Amino acid sequence: MRASPWILGMFFGVVTVAACSSTDGSSSGSSGSSSGTSSGTSGTSGTSGTSGTSGTSGTSGTSGTSGTSGTSGVIPGGAKASCKGLATNCGGSNDCCSSKPVTGGSFNRSNDPAFPATVSNFELDVYEVTLGRFRAFVNAGQGTQAAPPADGAGAHPKIAGSGWLSSFNAGLEPDTAALKKALSCDAKAPLWTDAAGANETRPMNCVSWFEAVAFCIWDGGRLPTEAEWNYAAAGGSEQRAYPWGANIDPSYASYDCAADGSAVGACALTDMLPVGSKSPKGDGKYGHADLAGNVWEWTFDWSVDPYRIVPCNDCADLQPTTKRTFRGGGFPNEAANLRTILRIDDPPIERDYDVGFRCAR
Repeated sequence: MRASPWILGMFFGVVTVAACSSTDGSSSGSSGSSSGTSSGTSGTSGTSGTSGTSGTSGTSGTSGTSGTSGTSGVIPGGAKASCKGLATNCGGSNDCCSSKPVTGGSFNRSNDPAFPATVSNFELDVYEVTLGRFRAFVNAGQGTQAAPPADGAGAHPKIAGSGWLSSFNAGLEPDTAALKKALSCDAKAPLWTDAAGANETRPMNCVSWFEAVAFCIWDGGRLPTEAEWNYAAAGGSEQRAYPWGANIDPSYASYDCAADGSAVGACALTDMLPVGSKSPKGDGKYGHADLAGNVWEWTFDWSVDPYRIVPCNDCADLQPTTKRTFRGGGFPNEAANLRTILRIDDPPIERDYDVGFRCAR
């Protein structure tokens, strides 16, 4: 969305994000609060495909030891499944599923000494999940009540109870047709198309928290915790104001609806740039692109302000509230809202045209 100009104090503020359709595709609006205190299943055999060591394909899929896809083009889940057969054209000519390690350590969440945290080593995808990657997930029939993740899948290795719960299934769309319809959540940034087109490397938007989690599981990863995401964006103990450092201008990130060269505030889909467009200048300490600007990014935690887990040692807030957190700022937002201290939240079922995600591993 194009947020109206926001009035932010040094430490507190209110940020408004336009939410779109819920699981039934109906339109709704919500306000997110910000605080500056601071897998899938394998491909199945076709109707006539025979099983054997050669993996002979049937009319709609394949079976056999090779496990390759058949004429339907369905990609089984697994490690970075979303990039199988996808062009290496993110950030120029890079693998859209690239991930880089984040060296763990201690820092202050939202740059506030009252909320210390320690994060173990983990890997984070270099780029926000693109339309092209999400299309592979949808085409595989995933992310719906008909094909939800398995119970417990996608858990953080150090956080008990952080995997998928069967109760999450109700947050998914009933089937693929309903999901495709829901992904066209707002005419302001109409990214999703049922057929591949010219926008495949732009960051996926209009996804619910449930779909973000389900995608990461299918892709062999998980959604990062809020502490992990904040640690990577802030450069760990360096406590950076922005992922790249102390200052900001349009050469670092897409914001203020001006990334396409138009006047500030003239919002269009073209302001949501292909992922990695500002790389490497806009990268964070650990080499990750677009941690500020382009689209906000869902994190795993339930939202509570202020943080209620103190201290945080590889923590995630698993106690249900009504909203989940996302961070990083989006292409419609003013520069101040791209700061690493900012937190926003929304009901996990909401869809926003300036909210996407990336996966941890």
